[in-house]
Amino acid sequence: MSREQYSVVVEVDEDSSTGRQELEFQDYSSSSGVGGKITSDKQASSSSASFSNPFYDSHQSSQTETQGTSYPFWSIEYYAQFFDVDTDQVLERAGKSLFPRESFAETVGPRPDLYGPFWISTTVIFLLFVTSSIAGSIAAHISGDAYTYDFMILTFGATVVYVYAFVVPLVVWIALKYLGCRPGFLDTVSLYGYGMTVWIPVAVFCVVPSESVRWTLVAVGFAISGFFITRNLYPVISQAEAKAARLIIIFIIAAHAALALLMKVKFFSYEIKTSLGDGGSGDGGSGDGGDGN
Repeated sequence: MSREQYSVVVEVDEDSSTGRQELEFQDYSSSSGVGGKITSDKQASSSSASFSNPFYDSHQSSQTETQGTSYPFWSIEYYAQFFDVDTDQVLERAGKSLFPRESFAETVGPRPDLYGPFWISTTVIFLLFVTSSIAGSIAAHISGDAYTYDFMILTFGATVVYVYAFVVPLVVWIALKYLGCRPGFLDTVSLYGYGMTVWIPVAVFCVVPSESVRWTLVAVGFAISGFFITRNLYPVISQAEAKAARLIIIFIIAAHAALALLMKVKFFSYEIKTSLGDGGSGDGGSGDGGDGN
């Protein structure tokens, strides 16, 4: 009986050894199967990540897939990802717009934001009202006139700035999308929003009571901001046909020039009446009145 048990054990051992040989694991990581496809996908994603111009939907769609797919687009959590930046990042991006020597797309990377554009545009609106009111009151005081604050200019400034910072990039994005250039919407809005940074120091220094200085400051702001926007949008615009690309560039420059002129005419065009001599003649007139007496 024990012999039969041992014979059974021997038979099981032989089957188990055969099973081990049949169930031996193989390494397919170096073959051209699934592992090869995964490796090629990784190489393709790394090559697309190193593309020099992130103003395309490729990185934006990947960001949306990783961050925004778990929330519906009408929820607050969906839009919270576009405000997920800290102060250092906002200041760095704003500084890059003042000194546009490097590509803004490389600074932003795959994380464009709406926090900086919103607060920069709001700051510009506030400063336009405050500095124009201060400059107007100074000019009125020097001229000897009474000054009344015009709060309608605040509404006008908010309309102009918000339209330029958010509606104009929407129009540009739609035009480029129609032409097949595949721009990123958030990238375009972020570019225009941070392009408003230069108008903060311009609004402050335009308090100077000199028409030539104010024109110079507005021209410098126009040149810096316009170069910043066109330089970063040109790689996308160049994907379109030559005629269509020229039309888009003309529209971008025309809209930018309209913004600069509106700021100069509406907010930085206050005159200091050189009527001190007239005041002297008025004093002389009172003196004449004394002679009449």
